[in-house]
Amino acid sequence: MRSRSEINTGRNLPLATLVGLFLFGLVLLSTFVANWLFLPLLTLFIMLAVVELVDVFNRKSASISRRALLGLTPVLFAAAYFGGINELLAAYALSIMVLIMVSLLILTYLPFMAAFVLIMLNQADGALRVLAFILLTVASDTGAYFAGIFFGKRPMAPKISPAKTWEGFAGGMLLQLIMGALVFHYFFDASIWLGLLAGFAMTFTAVIGDLFESAIKRDAGIKDMSGVLPGHGGVLDRLDSLIPNALIAWALFGWLLS
Repeated sequence: MRSRSEINTGRNLPLATLVGLFLFGLVLLSTFVANWLFLPLLTLFIMLAVVELVDVFNRKSASISRRALLGLTPVLFAAAYFGGINELLAAYALSIMVLIMVSLLILTYLPFMAAFVLIMLNQADGALRVLAFILLTVASDTGAYFAGIFFGKRPMAPKISPAKTWEGFAGGMLLQLIMGALVFHYFFDASIWLGLLAGFAMTFTAVIGDLFESAIKRDAGIKDMSGVLPGHGGVLDRLDSLIPNALIAWALFGWLLS
């Protein structure tokens, strides 16, 4: 007999939890122990996500150059990591001249937004900012997941993602507010009100990122982007909330912690 979580989500929760903890361990290792490792790890995962998204669009008779996008992704990341915001914007502007249409959407949605994690990482308290951004987003996803399982009744966007409910959204919001208050107080010795503000804003962008990816999958008629991560689906299935929050976290943390 299947557990309630499997009935509601169709996923193997224990396996998904183990994979999630392993990925979280890689993040901690590459931010606090071996900072240089974060760049190749992020590059690998975003390139895998690029492949997934390109393949989904190409199933709908699009003609997107996977090779061009994979070649430009490390260029954007190198510019962000070894340079900064000016170098990233210059590399992005150059990439725009190479790519058009849906390729530009993928370039913006994945490598460009994700590159802001590297800009955060290179700041004085970069490792803590990256960890805070991840914890906030994971709190939103986790709160929404369990609140949706136990209390979910009213779908947010039934035509896009029937499993996502307003009760789940409320649970995600609550847990992210708590996490925001905690990380701002203990990581940055900042006001918990600033943490609540960050948590509030990042809840919305996390949900938007989640629904955006769900809309793409719904249009393509698939459940997961791929099967590369056991219990999770594709790389993009795990990054959908993190990607837009990378840009928002960089902007919010820069403003609130200045």
